[in-house]
Amino acid sequence: MNKKFTVFILMLAVFIPLQAQMDTEQLYKHKVEVYSRMRNAGWTMTGFGGGLLITGTILVATLPDSYWGYEDDYYSDFDYDAGHEVKFIAGIMCIGFGVGLLAGGITLGSIGTHKVRQYQSKLDNLTFTPIISPHVQGISLVYRF
Repeated sequence: MNKKFTVFILMLAVFIPLQAQMDTEQLYKHKVEVYSRMRNAGWTMTGFGGGLLITGTILVATLPDSYWGYEDDYYSDFDYDAGHEVKFIAGIMCIGFGVGLLAGGITLGSIGTHKVRQYQSKLDNLTFTPIISPHVQGISLVYRF
C-alpha cells in the first residue's frame, strides 16, 4: 500500500509539470512582457546612472584649486569652507551610485532587449490555427525558422 502511494505521488510529480505549459504562444507572450519590463528598467537605470555620473563629475571638478592644494602646515592661511566638503562628498557619492546604476542598467537593458527580440521572433514564427472546412477539420501548427 505504501509503495503504491509513493509511486502514485512520484507519477503526479512527473506528469503535472509536463501539463503546465501546453500553450507555447501564451508562454512566449508572458516572456516578452517580463523581458520588456526588464529592458525598460535597465535603460531607465542607465539614464539615471549617466545623469548621476555627470552630476558627480561636475561637482568634484568645480571645487576650487585651493581645496586640493594642501600645504605642510594644515592650519595655514587656508580658508576652510564646509560647503566644499559637502560638495566633495556629494560628488563622490553621485559618481559611485552613477557607475553602479550605469553598469547594472546597461546589463539589464541589453539582456532584456536581446530576449524580447528572441521571444518576439518565436512568437511571430509560431502559428496555431484551426482548420474548419466541409472536407477537412483539424488543427494547423506552423513553425517557420
